[in-house]
Amino acid sequence: MEELTKQEQDFVKEVAITGNATQAVKKAFKKNIKTDGSARTKGSELLTNPNIIKAVAEVKKTIAEQIPDELLVETHLEGLKAGKHVYKNNNESGEIEDMGVEPDFAVRHKYLDSAYKLKGSYEADEQKSINILMPVLVKFLNEKENKEEK
Repeated sequence: MEELTKQEQDFVKEVAITGNATQAVKKAFKKNIKTDGSARTKGSELLTNPNIIKAVAEVKKTIAEQIPDELLVETHLEGLKAGKHVYKNNNESGEIEDMGVEPDFAVRHKYLDSAYKLKGSYEADEQKSINILMPVLVKFLNEKENKEEK
């Protein structure tokens, strides 16, 4: 990242972590950027710079390499089991009844989404839709089966 200014380096680190160019610009260029619109424009402009694109890829790779695959699998398993207590107000007795635990799909989604993002397993296509890479999913399922068999 030697060809980048300090602000551009800060932008690269922030956009690699969050994936949000507008917020990254606001954080890195806080003295020069006054509005969300100008931050959005600056973010789009920066993401067309080949040096910045290369630097973001390098930072993402470094982040992904720091996360052991075992920890990622544990996080997946923990996230897949996330639940929340459900309570019901009994109108007749006035008591609150604990109805038990039900799956918390919002939390489960966040666990998995964050883990896949950190490992670089999402790839944005031209329409900005997200494709999960199958090899990562297959590896996760195989490791899950192996743990359950033990």
